[in-house]
Amino acid sequence: MKQIVALSLFVAGFASGQTPHFPNLKWKEKDLDHFTIRTKSTGTDPARRYSEKTYEVMLEILPGLEGDFEKNEFRTPGGQEAGKEDRFRFTTYLVETGHDFHSCVMIDAKRHNWSNGNVQITKQVGNYLDQMNRYLVICKSDPEQSGGGREKDRKEILVHSLGTALMKSRTHQADLPFWMTAGMGYYAEHMVFDRCSIYYLDFEAYYRQNPDAKVDARKGGTLGPQESWPRILRKLCKGEKRVSLEKTLGAQIVTLSPNESGYIFALNYFMVSTNERTKKYQGFITSIRTGAKPTKDLLLKTMGYGDDASFEKDWYEWMMSSKFK
Repeated sequence: MKQIVALSLFVAGFASGQTPHFPNLKWKEKDLDHFTIRTKSTGTDPARRYSEKTYEVMLEILPGLEGDFEKNEFRTPGGQEAGKEDRFRFTTYLVETGHDFHSCVMIDAKRHNWSNGNVQITKQVGNYLDQMNRYLVICKSDPEQSGGGREKDRKEILVHSLGTALMKSRTHQADLPFWMTAGMGYYAEHMVFDRCSIYYLDFEAYYRQNPDAKVDARKGGTLGPQESWPRILRKLCKGEKRVSLEKTLGAQIVTLSPNESGYIFALNYFMVSTNERTKKYQGFITSIRTGAKPTKDLLLKTMGYGDDASFEKDWYEWMMSSKFK
């Protein structure tokens, strides 16, 4: 099964979202309405084609993004301004070769005292997102080959990472639960491409090591990169292959199962599936922005539920309906 991996390894950067975060490298630059694209030895796609589409998707559920970007009201998790420009632009760095990607990684590793393990993982994955929610770095070829080679399609990684970053930017937080960051990335992918392709683990290895889970998942279908997840998740939900709210909120990247990936996506989608729910979701984000912890109790309270069971009832019913598409 095809595997595309996103790494949510967050790092701090400079004071401005449009400041060159890697000034020792020579970049070509292109400004869009809400993004700056910096490239080295490669073209501006997929960022030129999909960045503004992702912004429009996220703006529908988080209208406060308009002020953050167009009025430069963006703030880092520490409360700092992004810069003195009239507007904020999120920066995407695209490099062709593993050598140039390695250069970016080592600059940030030295700047922020990364461990050797973090460096190695980042070099293997080939992308990472800034903790201060200001920039994204993507290697468009094999990141472990210094000379580059054939460029790969990185559009899903771009959209997934931007969906995560734009949501995080509204919270003014560096650290959010995995279900929020990955789930909103999946939501952005689904709205732009009608499918989710970013995996956080090797599903084939998961199935090989967990034969029982393979049987369970196959009964309702397989979560794959070339098909829409709602149809398959609906079958799983109808077949009582359900993941509880408690387990979904506690999902961890190192133990994530295929079904948990799907339910993380479905939870985020459910929370913005109607105008009423979207307003409540915005209240949830605002509470986090003002310092509240993104706990289950806060989620239930802001979404209007008294316990897990009442939330799950509406959530599962929505998943089994034709509205989940």
